[in-house]
Amino acid sequence: MNEYIVDLFEFARTGRVAEGDVQLAALPRMVTEVPAEVSASGRAQGEFHWRAEGVEKPVLRADGKPAVAQFLTLSVEGPMWLECQRCLTPYQESLDSETTFEIVRDEAAAEARPLDDDEFEALVGSKHFDLRELIEEELLLALPIVPKHEVCPSVHESLATGDDGLTEPAPAPEEEDKPSPFAALAALKRSPDKDGK
Repeated sequence: MNEYIVDLFEFARTGRVAEGDVQLAALPRMVTEVPAEVSASGRAQGEFHWRAEGVEKPVLRADGKPAVAQFLTLSVEGPMWLECQRCLTPYQESLDSETTFEIVRDEAAAEARPLDDDEFEALVGSKHFDLRELIEEELLLALPIVPKHEVCPSVHESLATGDDGLTEPAPAPEEEDKPSPFAALAALKRSPDKDGK
């Protein structure tokens, strides 16, 4: 039996809690984020700890009517190999995410939620919900937009354009024989007109 497949509605209704560790190798989209250098060296093994907690509680809807809503809180954490975009070398980043979702019956219910109701993200539940897919989705969202060391051990030569390797390259000097349009304008202003005024 797959430990990740749950009846999400029953999971929330009974207030269940589940947790465990998932191997990086079991998350195909995360594996593609590992730098090739790390994958080739065999260092790409790793695992993430996850915890899922369901709850059902009364809420007041936007129209003021009471209702019962179901929620799932999922937290995931663990180290991930990434490539620093500053020095182009692999490094490990600690990923840590916790999100609470409101479980809804179908896509129509998710789309019917008020646009300003952004406190909880809608999650379409099912009786055979795959928690591992949601775990991987949350890890992907936890990846930094621009992965980089806090302090790089070195700077890749292609980026070493200044003393610190981070400055923008200086603009190419303009050719000296190319006249400046402002110099030409200044010369016109200095020259007297034909009437000598």
